[in-house]
Amino acid sequence: MSAQEAELPLFTGDANAPELGVSAKVRYEHAEEHGFPNEEDAFRQADTAAYRAAPLLRLIGERGSRKLITGRMRIAVRPDSAPSVTILVTALWSERDRWTQVQDVRSQLDDALGASLTEPAHPVHGDEQDVAAILAKAVAESSHNEVTKVRALRYELERRLADQLANRKQEPMRRLLAEVIELSIAFNRARDEARAAIRDDLWRRDESAPRHGETAEPPGPETPVLDRMHYNAIRHCRSMSSLLEEETARLHSLQDSMSTISVAQDAEAQQNFNLFAAAAAAGLGLPALILSFYGAQTYLPLTSFDRAARALLPVGLTALVAVMIVLRQMPWRARFRHYAGGFTLVVCVLGVLWVAGALAPH
Repeated sequence: MSAQEAELPLFTGDANAPELGVSAKVRYEHAEEHGFPNEEDAFRQADTAAYRAAPLLRLIGERGSRKLITGRMRIAVRPDSAPSVTILVTALWSERDRWTQVQDVRSQLDDALGASLTEPAHPVHGDEQDVAAILAKAVAESSHNEVTKVRALRYELERRLADQLANRKQEPMRRLLAEVIELSIAFNRARDEARAAIRDDLWRRDESAPRHGETAEPPGPETPVLDRMHYNAIRHCRSMSSLLEEETARLHSLQDSMSTISVAQDAEAQQNFNLFAAAAAAGLGLPALILSFYGAQTYLPLTSFDRAARALLPVGLTALVAVMIVLRQMPWRARFRHYAGGFTLVVCVLGVLWVAGALAPH
């Protein structure tokens, strides 16, 4: 996607009805991470009183290559001119890199971001202040609606964690934990944008208009379009902030659970290793002790089946019993393939001993 200004239809919906949406001049910018973008400079450059900025949250792309974008949209409307919209991207996360924050944001932006601005459909008409208020309300509503799609990312992480714990899929816990932390950062960034919009009243520069606090009465049908749209935009920002705060809290809870599970898995792995080591010691040490009673030199070299059976039968039986006991003590339910694997391991050990005994000197 070119970084230059392009004219795109905004909030036209799927029907593309002529009374819906507006054609606007859209350009893209990337803001530095240090602090919040300066809206005072942007307002002076816009050179119009019909100015708004609303939080932007987008999840775009197909599964496996999705992008999570946070930022804001600056709206400036001048007389006898198409609205100017600046999409200011503050951060971007890529699913292709396991939900890693991308540093080179400009290379990741494409036409899918502009195409996502067709919903929800809004009739856009009126003077400059009305159009700016309607577009700001549409942006805030669309970002609020996007929280539902973003919430699905947490469900996906929970499903992957459940599959990993049930051994349906093998995935490193460290990777899952890293993705939870990355998405928690993204949700917090989006929530901060919504809170900033509420605090600064969408950066509206019409000083004569009233500010809508949390206790403001909902506007009625007789209220001017400007005030109704502005009130609804602030309401969407408040709801967006509240929903993202809930999602962040749940991600933190999931992160704590995963940390606890990871510690438990490490302890279980150590316990299993100790159990295997004890079984190996019993399986090899006890037969060696038995053979030491009457000496293995009597049967060496193992050039016949009779000699091999007499020398290796105590080893095989003891090792097989040890393997069966270990499999019965495992936290997971041992299946036929586990017993078959243990039997194969014992046979391989006996085979190695048989070959070594056959090559022993007279």
